Formats: sequence, C-alpha cells, structure tokens
Amino acid sequence: MQYIHVLGAGFSADTLLAPTSQLNTTTLARLVEAIRIARQLPHYKIVTSGNTKYGGITQAEVVKKAAIALGIPKQNILTLTTPSNTAEEVDAFIKKLGKNKKGIVVSDALHLPRALMLYQKAGIHMQGAPTNYNIKKGPHDYNGFTLPSYNSLSAMNTYLREKLKYYKDSW
Repeated sequence: MQYIHVLGAGFSADTLLAPTSQLNTTTLARLVEAIRIARQLPHYKIVTSGNTKYGGITQAEVVKKAAIALGIPKQNILTLTTPSNTAEEVDAFIKKLGKNKKGIVVSDALHLPRALMLYQKAGIHMQGAPTNYNIKKGPHDYNGFTLPSYNSLSAMNTYLREKLKYYKDSW
C-alpha cells in the first residue's frame, strides 16, 4: 500500500461552490498531482490533511470531497482533520498510520524539502512529489523576474519565509 499525503494549503468553506472550487489553486494543484500518481499505483490511499480555524468543515474534508468528485473512491481516502501546519500534518500522519508506511508527500516544489525533512526527522523516509513550481524554464515562460518588480520581491519573500521555516523546523 502506498500512502499519498496531500499537504494542505488553503480552502474556502463556501458550500455554494463545488468542492474543487472551494480549494485554493495551490491545494487543488497538489490534489491533482496526488490523483495523477494514484492512477499509476495498484494499491494506494490518498491522505488529506488540514483543519479549520472557524469550526465547521475542515480542509481535509473538502479535499476528500474534491478527490471523490475527481473520481477517487472514498474508501481510498483518509483524512487528518486536526493539523494546522506542516509539522502537525507529519505528526498526525504518524499517529494515524505509524512509522512503517511507504509514502509520497505532495507539496509545492519550494515547500517540499521542509516537509521531507520533517518526515525524515520523525524517522520516516517519504518520496517527494513537487508541484506548483514558481519558476518554469520553457521557451515561452516569463517568470517576471526583473529588479525591482513586485513579482521579484514577492518571490524573494516567499523563498525567504520558507527557508526560515525550514531552519526553525530543523532544530
């Protein structure tokens, strides 16, 4: 059995929207990548995680509904409804499934090293499945990186925040 852990990144609890539209674009891209991987595996469970700050439906539950809407059988989905950050997602995964599971972590390319480090620190070797690349180098890609520009400053802010979180979590 392969476990595919889709890390949370945000959602809306707007019940007038389809579950896929309730997910922010980051979370939706992570889920799509998890489903792409799951379709290549004979035995899998998609693990969704994330709580809610305001009560009601959790991010893990909305991601599960979206996965079902995209064709994943509900018996192939597990939810972790309490985590509010990456470290808590790793802890919840271990508490529910133990340390002897094979797994894949789906997250943003920039965020994935920290997620994998947290799993390794907990004694589990997981494979990474990166998505949501900030920089693409195709012949028609323009990444907006000129100085000074809002895109460049925003990208640098995102990068620095992730690096600081990595060092904080590695202690």
